[in-house]
Amino acid sequence: MLVRRVRRALPLLLAAALALSLAACTDDTEDAPPTPPATSASPTPTPTPEATPAPTPTSTPSATQPTAATQTATPTPTATLSPTPSPSPSPTPPSPTPTATPAPLVTAEDLGIREVDTAEALAAAGLTHARYAAGEEVPWDPGLFLLDVESGEVESWVRSLAALSEEERSDVSRASQDLDVSPSNRFVSWSAHGILYDRHDERTYALDQDRIEFDQWWGTGSGERLLFRLVSSGAFVSMDAELRPVARLELPPGERFTSPNGGYILVRECVECEPGDRFHLVNIEDEANPTVHSWVLPWRTVRDRHSGDVPYRIELLEGLVAFIADTDDATCRVLRYDLRGTLLSDHTFPIWCGSPGRDAAVFWSHLRTLHRISPDGRLLASARALGLPIASVFDATTGEEIVRIKGVYLPWPEREPSNVWLADSSGIVVDTLHSQHVATTDGTWKPARGRPAPGDSDRFFTYSDRFFTYDPLQVTNSAGDPRASLSFGEPSAPIPELDDVFLLIRDDVARWGADGDTLRVRTAFLYLQHGWFRTEPPSFSPVIELPPFDDRLLVEVVVDTCLNLREDHWLGAPILACLSNGTIAEVDDYTSGEWSFDDWFHLRTDDGLEGWASAEYLRWHSDGVRLEE
Repeated sequence: MLVRRVRRALPLLLAAALALSLAACTDDTEDAPPTPPATSASPTPTPTPEATPAPTPTSTPSATQPTAATQTATPTPTATLSPTPSPSPSPTPPSPTPTATPAPLVTAEDLGIREVDTAEALAAAGLTHARYAAGEEVPWDPGLFLLDVESGEVESWVRSLAALSEEERSDVSRASQDLDVSPSNRFVSWSAHGILYDRHDERTYALDQDRIEFDQWWGTGSGERLLFRLVSSGAFVSMDAELRPVARLELPPGERFTSPNGGYILVRECVECEPGDRFHLVNIEDEANPTVHSWVLPWRTVRDRHSGDVPYRIELLEGLVAFIADTDDATCRVLRYDLRGTLLSDHTFPIWCGSPGRDAAVFWSHLRTLHRISPDGRLLASARALGLPIASVFDATTGEEIVRIKGVYLPWPEREPSNVWLADSSGIVVDTLHSQHVATTDGTWKPARGRPAPGDSDRFFTYSDRFFTYDPLQVTNSAGDPRASLSFGEPSAPIPELDDVFLLIRDDVARWGADGDTLRVRTAFLYLQHGWFRTEPPSFSPVIELPPFDDRLLVEVVVDTCLNLREDHWLGAPILACLSNGTIAEVDDYTSGEWSFDDWFHLRTDDGLEGWASAEYLRWHSDGVRLEE
């Protein structure tokens, strides 16, 4: 009798166990999050002491902190990571006694992710999906294009102008803004429609946006992860590239940043905090046993009242996090933390950070994106000073300048930060008057063919001012040998004409994927309501210098007779003096134009003369290595 009752109850018990397993990862539960696992500091190559646990949720050091690398973060259970229940197989006993079947993992469908028909999903989003053979001309329409470097093939998702009404075309400039692609280029998302397309399996998934929201992705290859937010509870679920739930995370509220290799998530909990912005680093290399560390920046942030931006940038690298902050008009502060939140270095550099809100033109504020940490996290490449064509490389661990390059600019950032470093951190790409070159950290020149690829120091893509210029985008090696190209033809329909803008042009922006095997190109319309300008390096040869450096930036006059020193930077300005051949003068300002005779330096001679002289008759006074173009 008892045995029969147990057998009858067994199916009910198994069903209850399955329901409890599903509830662990769905958004229907409002139970308190599980108790966080014990934290253990992740290994680090630096000898910095282990972070010390504390009962408080975050560490709150004072606003003034030492520059030595001694600050440590406090592990905190603010964020917890709960692994998805997994089956625990047990050996089959020798007796015929029945055993309970392990509960299965929660699936994507359980979380509100379902497979849908690709053609129907694309039609609902107003997108056209197409593939093109290597070398085939691609019609220009606003959207996203992926160029495979190895095969030369192109895959695109566009809003075809020919398929849109005139009213729809007037708003199609935002066509590529809701298109995104994952680090390994496997997934393409349409955030406005809650759609994910898996390029690997050629499947399309729709999200039940009342239950789950796609948040972001990170990592590469097999380590690629997708992060979703459960609407009802606010918790997060991490999924692998096969859309299998891996773990549930309870993250602190705030802005999230993800590491390039998928090993950690950085959360900025607040801005304009006292005494400074608070950060939490969730190390999820071991997703079942994460470590959480928190720290407070040693300055109080005040958002720019004009742009709303925070006046510092965050650089996430594989083994560290760097903060590049504006100090004043002439200096920039860089802090580096390891993945335990330990302060590795804190140095102030004699470079112009150009934070928003300064009196400088908006144009110059974009130059603050021209401060880039090397891939190994050890070096800092920077625009040297406002208006002067000088770039420098600093040792971020010591604060020392190790390379100075005169007569160049770092590549123009367009609307996103430029990648200027070679993948092995051995040099940076710089703009010279006629082309681009690599200035190496050992003081030599090498050829370059555009923007360097991550993961391959001998791969570049050529880019230029894309306004009105429709040359093919070329992927080459440093010798200029072609590897792949993307050639755009005409749009599928005329570009719309609008009365309330100065000019409407098509705009192309190219970026490397995380692995350097795919070039991503976004196309959209650019509405110009004002003119624009950009400066070019001076018309004389650039030079690389190694320590020790002269405190002054010096040029020398190179003429057969003498060089006019004028009151202003134009040919009709009054002449103050005529400088003889070989005269050495200090430079403190520079302006450029469309032609070489429009390039001017502001000079100050040793005998007290000050004025403007044409750069066409000057050269750097230096013993460094000159580049002859």
